[in-house]
Amino acid sequence: MAKNLDLLLVNPGNRISQFGNVSEYATVAQPLGIAMLANFLREKGYSIDLFDAEVHNLGPREAVDEILKYNPRAVGLTAFTTKMTAAGKIMSILKEVSPDIITLVGGHHVSAVPRKTLEEESVDFVIQGEGYVPLLRLIKILKEGKNPRGFKIPGLHYHSEGFKKGSIISNPPEELIRKLEKLPSPAWDLLPMEKYKAHHWQTWGRGNQNSFGLVFSSLGCPFSCDFCSVNVVYGKRGSRFLTPEQFVEQIDNLVENYGTEHIEIIDDTFTLNTKRVIKISELIADRGYNINMWCFARTDRTDPEMLSKMKKAGINWVFMGLESGSDKTLLKNSKKQNQNQIRSAVKKIKDAGIYLGGNFIFGLPGDTHESMQETLDLALELNSEWANFFIPMAYPGTKIYEDALGKGILPRYWEQYGFFAPNAVPLPTSKLNSEEIITFRDKAFDTFFGSSNYQNMIEEKFGSEIKKYITQMLTKKLDRTPNPERELKYLL
Repeated sequence: MAKNLDLLLVNPGNRISQFGNVSEYATVAQPLGIAMLANFLREKGYSIDLFDAEVHNLGPREAVDEILKYNPRAVGLTAFTTKMTAAGKIMSILKEVSPDIITLVGGHHVSAVPRKTLEEESVDFVIQGEGYVPLLRLIKILKEGKNPRGFKIPGLHYHSEGFKKGSIISNPPEELIRKLEKLPSPAWDLLPMEKYKAHHWQTWGRGNQNSFGLVFSSLGCPFSCDFCSVNVVYGKRGSRFLTPEQFVEQIDNLVENYGTEHIEIIDDTFTLNTKRVIKISELIADRGYNINMWCFARTDRTDPEMLSKMKKAGINWVFMGLESGSDKTLLKNSKKQNQNQIRSAVKKIKDAGIYLGGNFIFGLPGDTHESMQETLDLALELNSEWANFFIPMAYPGTKIYEDALGKGILPRYWEQYGFFAPNAVPLPTSKLNSEEIITFRDKAFDTFFGSSNYQNMIEEKFGSEIKKYITQMLTKKLDRTPNPERELKYLL
């Protein structure tokens, strides 16, 4: 049968394996990266479509059945580490049932370990780094009926003699597209926008959870926390920015064309430049939209005037990586903040009338039972409107991953890198094993959300129905697998 699509871009689905019996509380966000890639390639004249197995809650076998209906020449998957198990299964099944389909994969995970991905997975090509130009060159060559292995395409990795044969050829990554305005808007028209779902806390008292969309004003991060892999795709620290006007055009598109009410600003740190955020906030406020947004901020980027402007624009939630209640732990993990700075930033956010989301991590390198208790005590003291309690995962591309390789302490399977996965394997510390960290984290969750101080605050701000919602949420306990498998004790 003749191919009728140059490329089908796929977002793998693994909601159940990642969240178990609490998957109903998980957000389902649009795959922004491949949505932008789709429009980039479509504007160059290629036939492109998107399939999001995640939003349809489909596993690998069901996803392949749907993929085949598109009759694509090539299938490209995107994968963070937690989705790599699902992505690998999709590619493996595709090779079994339709070996002529070219498979390729990109994203955070494979950018960190491109050679390992080729060695492990049933994939023809791996794209390391930002994928716009490499993917454009690859699709052009495939459509012309030529063998891409005869061309030195930046960012492309592959076996020299074809699928699973020969030595691995690695080309250095393509240069980043410095001016973000050269990138197209996401191809939202190729996705079932009405099916996506905001974080439940964002919509408390605000209506339709499925009226949800993503925007960004910058890509990359200038900071270098040891446990973060955000800059793996970009190859180095640093941020690239849209102008305020270009950023607000994304919001215009969502509100005017899709009626979007709830918006997530996905910048790793939206508040990097105070003057810029003030300008953005003024532009949004001038439009008079009734939108409900949230963003990430750092404790050292919380100017009161800026926060006031953000609130007027509809940014009702700010999340910050507070991480730990121990200054010693923060220092050990290159997190340039302390407890006084945390408390000062939290006060400024609350004074601006913005809801706070606190991100805390139990079991960071250097943590002990005592320091984890300090972190829980800090969370209870701050009593933020929402709190995420994470466990440390040594994602490929991070310093803590490199330090842990070959020691038999990393997860055996990629899906085990999920915070809430039943078989999760957090990185142990010199004082704590993985099971102790998980046990403390899960009990801390119950302690925080079950406290009368928190529940009374929630009832006062959001009403008795939301308080009941929290109480019901606490009855759903995370599935946890005893003694989950770990890596073999050799250098992977």
